[in-house]
This record gives sequence, C-alpha cells and structure tokens, in this order.
Amino acid sequence: MPVDAIEDGVRVVRVPVVGRSEKQRASPISLATFPPSARIRGFPLLKGFRPDVVHTFFAIPSGPAGMYAARYYRVPHVLTVIGADVHDPSRRFSPDRFAPLRAVTRRIIRSADAVVAISSDIASRADALSGRGDIEVIGCGVEPRPMPERDRAALGWSEDDFVVVTTARLVPRKAIDVLIEAMRAAPAHARLEVVGDGPERARLEVLAKQTGRRITFAGDIDDGARDLRLASADVFCQPSMHEGFGIAIVEAMAFGLPVIATDSGGPRDFVRTGENGFLVQPGAVGELGRRLAELASSADLRRRLGANAKRDSEGLSSEAMTASYRRVYER
Repeated sequence: MPVDAIEDGVRVVRVPVVGRSEKQRASPISLATFPPSARIRGFPLLKGFRPDVVHTFFAIPSGPAGMYAARYYRVPHVLTVIGADVHDPSRRFSPDRFAPLRAVTRRIIRSADAVVAISSDIASRADALSGRGDIEVIGCGVEPRPMPERDRAALGWSEDDFVVVTTARLVPRKAIDVLIEAMRAAPAHARLEVVGDGPERARLEVLAKQTGRRITFAGDIDDGARDLRLASADVFCQPSMHEGFGIAIVEAMAFGLPVIATDSGGPRDFVRTGENGFLVQPGAVGELGRRLAELASSADLRRRLGANAKRDSEGLSSEAMTASYRRVYER
C-alpha cells in the first residue's frame, strides 16, 4: 500500500511501526511504536491550517497521538473506543487486565472531550475502566451495495448444499476452531466456507481435515467474491470469543442471511435469538452445532430469520452512523 494516498477523496497517511510482520495482527512493539511515529509523521502535515476537531479511533495505540494533537491545536478531541483497546479475552495484555495499559487507557479516555463506543458492551467496559459515565454508543454502519445474483455453480456448490459462511481474520479471538468443531453436528449436506486469512490458517486447515466435513478456505478475496458467497449462502456464523461490534455480521444480515453469533459484545445490540438469528455462548461447540442443525433442517426458518435480518440491518447504515457523529462534532 502507498504510504501517502488519496482514497475515496480522503488523504490517508500510513506511518511506519516496528515489529508488525502480519497484516492481520499487531504486536506489542508495533502498538508501542505507533504513537511516536504518528506524532512525528502526522503533526507536520497539519501545518498551515487548524483542524476543527481531532477524532481518534482506538484508545490504544492511537489515543496518545490524538490527545497530544488536540492539545497542540487547542481543539476538541473525540475518541471512539472499538473493542480490543479496552477488552480482548485472547490477549494476555488486554487493557482491562494488564495494569500498565489500564492506566494509560484510563487517562486517554478521561482526557477526551467526548467518548464514543461502538456498542453497549464496549461502552460498559470503557466506563468501568475509566469511570466517565457519559460514553455515547454509536454503532458501526454499513454501506449499501448491490447484491450479486445467487450463483452456486460458479462457486462449486450444489443447490442441495446447506452452506455456512464466515468472514474473519484468522486469529485466536475469532474462534473459527469452535465453528469447525461444531460442523460435526451439521448434516451430511452441510459445507463451511471460511473467508479471510491470518496466522491461525494452517492450524485451522489441519483441524478442518480431521473433521472429515466439507470445509474450504477462500483466503483474502475481493469484495465482489465475498459478496457472491454471501448472496449464495444459507447462514452466516461468527463464533468469536468477543466482538466489539461485529460489522461482518451486519453485512451478512443486509444480504438477508440468518446469523449465528456469540452472546459476548456488540452482537447483543442487534442479534435477537429466534427473530433474526441466534446468540450462543462463546466456545459452546454443542450449542452452536445444535443451532446449525436446526437451521439446516428448516428452509422456512431460514427465510423468516433472514427476512428479519435484512430489515434490521437497515437501521445500521453508514448514513445513520454519520448523522450521529455529526451531532457529536457540532456539540
């Protein structure tokens, strides 16, 4: 990727960090080197004009650079907390458990003029960590996009297949191994398509072969290829240990897919069991397997849940998110 580029009319400047060898996962060293790198590279770009607001996403690692920039220019600082910057059950150094990071995160959250969380769960966790009490929830929005025609033949799927799709970075927090194990309980005509890549892929491919089920890994693919899979699938599943929001789930809902997500984090705000999908407990292989089998056995249930999912996704649009942030800026 270019270091300095115009993307969708916005100038994007990428700063160097140390110790990040994988796109899908940051290291402690890369997190520590981002704030000074952003300050050194970013501040000179602002010479000649004064911003109206500094908006930072992630308390860690972005928060320190945003906090210093807002103070330097004497403008308001809006901070959006995302998830792993306050809680990540897969990381030893999660800020809510690791005292040094907790102290830094608390200071950054308390210093911001306005704090936004992307879900009720993250707002609650950030409030418990910082004691602010005034954190606003603004969910992530998805851009509407045309749905491709269903085309299973192009994907090598049969019309008789019961197809489960998941899209995720293949890292421990996404718990794709739980979904792979749960596929053992699905009927013989079930298949799983895993979209995404990451350091867990090799281990997951070995696990998938051991199940003897039809499980394929598409890797990192473009939006069109991903959308074709969503348009042609029966169910979307996100078995994460925890999700700050779960934007991939909302994208699948917009395609009219019933969804299965874990009852931990952001999905609680918009997935309703028995209405547009199912919430299951994190790591509950048996429960997830039973829900997959239930959906596989009833096309009527899939149609009803999918129709409700599509309707509910309309309230989680990029337009609604933008309007909410505009109100924060104006205030």
